[in-house]
Amino acid sequence: MGSASRAVSCLCCPCKCLACGLFSCLCSILVSLAVTLGILVLILYLIFKPHMIAATVDSASLAQFSLSPSSTLAYDLNVTMTVRNPNTRVGLYYDDVQSLAFYKDQRFGYAPLDAFYQGTEASTKLSPEFHGSGLLQGDVTAAEFRQEQSAGNFAVNVDLDAKLRVKVWSFKVRGPKAKITCKLSVPAPGAANASPFQPTDCKVWF
Repeated sequence: MGSASRAVSCLCCPCKCLACGLFSCLCSILVSLAVTLGILVLILYLIFKPHMIAATVDSASLAQFSLSPSSTLAYDLNVTMTVRNPNTRVGLYYDDVQSLAFYKDQRFGYAPLDAFYQGTEASTKLSPEFHGSGLLQGDVTAAEFRQEQSAGNFAVNVDLDAKLRVKVWSFKVRGPKAKITCKLSVPAPGAANASPFQPTDCKVWF
């Protein structure tokens, strides 16, 4: 009776049956594509075994870091960092590379860097330098500045931004934008009670 009812329904409304058939066929195709894509991604992952890039600030020093009564920050910050590509089958191109320096979430320094390429399991040394002066906002920042100056160390953040391109064999494809964030404790200039700088691992975001 069920088959007979469906046959009668199709005879009465053939367009409806055609639409149902096309929808069912489309769903089957989409499911097959999703499964195939998932298997392909899994195979590529197992072949290339991608790893997150890593970065470490090896040294950081402040030749000048002073705040005027008008909250103008004069700074001279030098940083040396190492960026590593731990992948064994993937090379990386770093484009539009820029480094930024922050104090209390306020950017005070900017340093563009040259684009570079990292082969498999390669490391690259970078040395961004920040010199100049700029206005800091807010009384709280000024108070925290004086407190850290008395303690002998300043909490400074240095970020590295870059657009990545991925090289697999001879193929190059656009990759994600990488953001490297380094939270540093840098000795205050001339502070006798300053703690020496310690190499610091950075966080990497995509």
